[in-house]
Amino acid sequence: MMAMASLITLVAGCGAVTTSSPGSATSNSSKSSKPVIGMTLMTLTNPYFSEMASSAKADAAKLGMKLEYEGANFSQATQLSQVDAFIQQHVSAVMIAPADAGSAGTLVLALNKAHIPVFTIDTNVEPSSYKSQGGHIVEFVQSNNYKAGVIAGQEMVKYLHGHGHIGWLDFPLATSVLQRDAGFESVIKKYPGIKVVSRLNGKGTTPGGLSATADMLEAHPHIKAIFDINAPCGLGAVDAIRAAHKVGQVAVIGLSGSEQAVSAIQNNSVYKYGVMQEPELESKIEIHSIYNYLHGKKVKPLILTSVFRITKQDAAHYAPLAYK
Repeated sequence: MMAMASLITLVAGCGAVTTSSPGSATSNSSKSSKPVIGMTLMTLTNPYFSEMASSAKADAAKLGMKLEYEGANFSQATQLSQVDAFIQQHVSAVMIAPADAGSAGTLVLALNKAHIPVFTIDTNVEPSSYKSQGGHIVEFVQSNNYKAGVIAGQEMVKYLHGHGHIGWLDFPLATSVLQRDAGFESVIKKYPGIKVVSRLNGKGTTPGGLSATADMLEAHPHIKAIFDINAPCGLGAVDAIRAAHKVGQVAVIGLSGSEQAVSAIQNNSVYKYGVMQEPELESKIEIHSIYNYLHGKKVKPLILTSVFRITKQDAAHYAPLAYK
């Protein structure tokens, strides 16, 4: 809680902002006495994002704003339609966690054209998709994904004692995942005894993680561990390992901040180590930033929140922070 308070104070304590940028707060055409904030997330089926949305809505209300949120079901076309609806509604600002980071520049440019400030959360829009056309994002808030990948890599090395075949559940459409990938790879590449024998798209979902892990285990029966890029993927991997009767033979290590994942780490039969993020903190910071921006204050272009290593020994300690 102290970290949350200090970060919010940091955001709130900035000075005046210029009003000439494409996303200038003073240029918005909304005439509502209560600012309306639009939020479109890549999905709401992942509890990470559903908690982020509900927390943002509550925090916005406390500040006298109204938040309307949507899930895009991992569809760029759906997200574009949602952004268009927010533009027609003349909202005061829009928060985006893009379904496809590489193509989401169209969302940013459309909002810029409508003079609606853009804020991104968890996953950023690929800069090359909008900056060359003069696009502008006010602020991006995310957990320290590179560090999360580094921690997962360290735990993987420790678990395998530097040797063994591993599988990798990926989701390359999200820049946040690419950062986790980079952090993980920066560690394991130093250990030639650890070999990635399969790297498949787990689609960021439990069914995707289950299917990809089942394929890995069938094609590479000597895999000793699976790296997952989020809790739903990891839980799918756990299900696949149980179905293949490989409990005690294959471990899951990776991003694991949901209640179910933290509980699985505490049980420790398959999910051995994890890394926790705080979606509630990310959304709280961004909502306060939007409030400050709309009131003429500067906000930071990038804010990183902390991540935490989770082991069997401290899982109970971190359980209250887990998202549902």
